[in-house]
Amino acid sequence: MTKPTIIPNWKYQKPSKGGYKGLKKLLKYVSHRENPDHRAVEILERWTDCGLGTGWREVYENAGQLAGPYVLAHHMVIAPAPDLMILVPEEVRHDLVREVTERTIEAWHEARGLNVPEFSYVLHDRDTDDDGSGLEMQMLHTHVFVAGTVENSIGERQSHRVERQQVCTDRGGLKREDNLHHIARHEFETLLDRTIGQEWRLLREEVLAQEPVSPDLDISMSSSLELDR
Repeated sequence: MTKPTIIPNWKYQKPSKGGYKGLKKLLKYVSHRENPDHRAVEILERWTDCGLGTGWREVYENAGQLAGPYVLAHHMVIAPAPDLMILVPEEVRHDLVREVTERTIEAWHEARGLNVPEFSYVLHDRDTDDDGSGLEMQMLHTHVFVAGTVENSIGERQSHRVERQQVCTDRGGLKREDNLHHIARHEFETLLDRTIGQEWRLLREEVLAQEPVSPDLDISMSSSLELDR
């Protein structure tokens, strides 16, 4: 398959005045963004707390307390392909996206030999014209905020470098066991097999005759991708 089944996007905010301002702006934005029907979702309903907080204020404060010298907080967007999500029964789609989000974050850190840091995420529901056909599809995705430091085995907080090969799709990155895209695809495809069976693989191969187009992710307010130095 040449078209990705899921797209994870990694960025981070620096612990600078601009970084704090940018993080607060982004947290408020993802908290209050409306659904496709223009219904504002309750913040406590939208946020899932995995240790970093239950709302944007809590996440902002905790991120500041757990920041490192180079990273205030990591920001990730995890977006399963809409043409695959449409095969999933509607009543379980939200839970599937939440599960693949948590499994991806946990597996990515474990693959790098790290404990899983505190994180929280927001589930977004929007419409997208994914393939340029003019037909809109639901595009569920999550915005994930991860603490800038990780607790080691003796309880100390440490910063860890994110290598380019761990977040890229070129230069052999996808072949690495600790690559974010490699892990996200494995986790999502495993969940699809469990939820709807493996027939989706054959269906996808049949529609990949045309050139794939990456989804227009809702990450315009994020800082540009940078690597720790």
